[in-house]
Amino acid sequence: MPDRWDRMTRPAILVLAAVVASSASVSATAEIPVSPLKDIYLSYNDCLEVAQPAGLSTAKLGELGWQQATMSDGKSKAVEQPLIFGKADRKPLIILSAKSGEGICIVMARIQSRATFPEFLKAWGGKLPAPDAEGRIIFSDEGRLVVLQQTGSDQQPALTMSVMTPTEKK
Repeated sequence: MPDRWDRMTRPAILVLAAVVASSASVSATAEIPVSPLKDIYLSYNDCLEVAQPAGLSTAKLGELGWQQATMSDGKSKAVEQPLIFGKADRKPLIILSAKSGEGICIVMARIQSRATFPEFLKAWGGKLPAPDAEGRIIFSDEGRLVVLQQTGSDQQPALTMSVMTPTEKK
């Protein structure tokens, strides 16, 4: 992978680690509900719009109807948080690695079952490359590097799609 891949995955890993750490205290009722495939496709398209050559845009995400989640320390004080967004009429979440500039827009979604993942892949008409050794499907869409991966467990299957801001060709 190019050096950019290494530079870009580091912030995403930090964001995901923060999400896992911050969700440790969240009750089971706050889990992400199962998403219809249409919601996942639409959320992915929103990430494509948010990850522009000029960089990530929380303003664009807001224009698309997404709202940033808020967290408190239990004493009504806001705490530093990852950039997690939800949309009232959709189940997936979107996480940004930064408020603006170069970064990654990540769609996190629960799916019905492990068998749902191959169904989701059909949207690309068999044109996606085979998964790598870690199960990641890496491809380019509209000049953006995309990483698609089945995640979760057998009991709570999920998928993530990471869309990186495009880089200028040199």
